[in-house]
Amino acid sequence: MQKNSIGIIIVIVTAVLIGCGPKKKIIQDPQFDRFFEKARLIMSKEELAIYKHLPNSADKTQFIKEFWDKRDPTPETEENENKLEFQERIDYANRWFREGKANNSGWDTERGRILLQLGFPNRREYGEYTRTNPRSGQLIGTKRYPMERWYYYRYQLALVFVDMDGFGKLRMIRVPATLLTALDMSKFTLDLRDKAKLKRAFKFKANFKQDIIRIEIPIKKLSFEESGNQMIAKFKIEVYIYHNYQKIEKLIESKTITRSSDEVLTSKNLNFELAYKPEKKGDYYFDIIVEEVLTASKYRNFCSHKN
Repeated sequence: MQKNSIGIIIVIVTAVLIGCGPKKKIIQDPQFDRFFEKARLIMSKEELAIYKHLPNSADKTQFIKEFWDKRDPTPETEENENKLEFQERIDYANRWFREGKANNSGWDTERGRILLQLGFPNRREYGEYTRTNPRSGQLIGTKRYPMERWYYYRYQLALVFVDMDGFGKLRMIRVPATLLTALDMSKFTLDLRDKAKLKRAFKFKANFKQDIIRIEIPIKKLSFEESGNQMIAKFKIEVYIYHNYQKIEKLIESKTITRSSDEVLTSKNLNFELAYKPEKKGDYYFDIIVEEVLTASKYRNFCSHKN
């Protein structure tokens, strides 16, 4: 890959890491600014759109509460483990990734933003980096630069950060093509801390058509209870419904799906439907959270509809 192409990819990824372009203060209240500047890194594009259109402090306060409620793995307890995990990432970055910034801004470095989005790497190595010709592989000079390499096994991802200027500012090089996919996946994974749940997390497809929310889940990612020749999967579904960016309703449903052993072995997907009839003209967002009851694994997706 030529140098110009590498530069373009780095610019694109950097834009993703900082929130797709220059920061804007969309809210004047410092309380909301402090929340948004960090939380936007783990927001989906739909959450970003909704938050930017909220008209007043009461709606923003409600959004923030629900933002963390959706990510609470144990809602029956007082603590929200995922909120605590996110704060731990911020605190760690502020302590160790300052790079000449103020004490509370280490999170706003390349390593800090990756940490907030993907979490702590499974393995972290330290060493030295030497410049090489990307075509021939030959060394360019003999200077050695401080380097860190981060490994994320779940995403099959290795990231390399190098201090090329000698000022302690580590920047990512050789950006993997899979990084954007990993960043996107992380925004839909609701369990930040539990590594076992991260591994089990399932993706599903969702769409809305003819007053029906349709959900499709790959069977290979699911766990079933066995009862005779029947295989049973149980789900809890929460749907947050937004009309013209304003939350208007929340649906909670339970689904029990029963299939024969042969059906489970031969089918690729499990499908079920939820009925909902939009009553007003305008744009609808459906923020859908599906929890597999047997393992307590959660995943989410969005679909939209223009009425």
